[in-house]
Amino acid sequence: MTTLNNFSTRRHQTGASLFIALIILLLITVLALSSIREVTLESRITGNLVDQQRLANAAEAGLRDGEYGMTDRITPLEPTSACTAATEGRAPAPCLLKLQNNSYTYNLLFNSSSKVRPYYPDDGTQFPSNVTVSWYALPAPTGSESAEAENPEYGNMLNQTGTFRYEVNSRAVNSSSNNSAYLRSTTAKLFDNGN
Repeated sequence: MTTLNNFSTRRHQTGASLFIALIILLLITVLALSSIREVTLESRITGNLVDQQRLANAAEAGLRDGEYGMTDRITPLEPTSACTAATEGRAPAPCLLKLQNNSYTYNLLFNSSSKVRPYYPDDGTQFPSNVTVSWYALPAPTGSESAEAENPEYGNMLNQTGTFRYEVNSRAVNSSSNNSAYLRSTTAKLFDNGN
């Protein structure tokens, strides 16, 4: 008789517990999928942040290379219309560009390869192969266009004495992610020819 009772109770079960278990399983699956999506998004954000920081560091290295190239001289550089290319195995000379139309501009000149100098570190620094760093310099506004030194008692620009200011622009580009970083600074040096 007990077997008959068990059999009749099984017939009256409607599968409610199975339905509840499937709903709970569906909720857990949705939560897991949204967590995976969030983790993927966070890893992309972190990757971009790391890439931007590396590019900023590379642009900073180019900026310091440009500042050093402008101030590590005995006499000021003469501005040119194009940067000279490097010879095999040697770093190119620093590149001080002439002002366009004798006026100062804040437009970047990185679109022309003859206007920039590639970064050639002398300390063994190496960037990944997909990162390129370049820089260029322009005379910064100082009164040089009217042959005046910043402080007249320090000399005359035409005699290459006085305080010379340079605007240095640097760019680092990651070719695989198409990200880039641009930096700009000004630096100055007092040149004295001994008179």
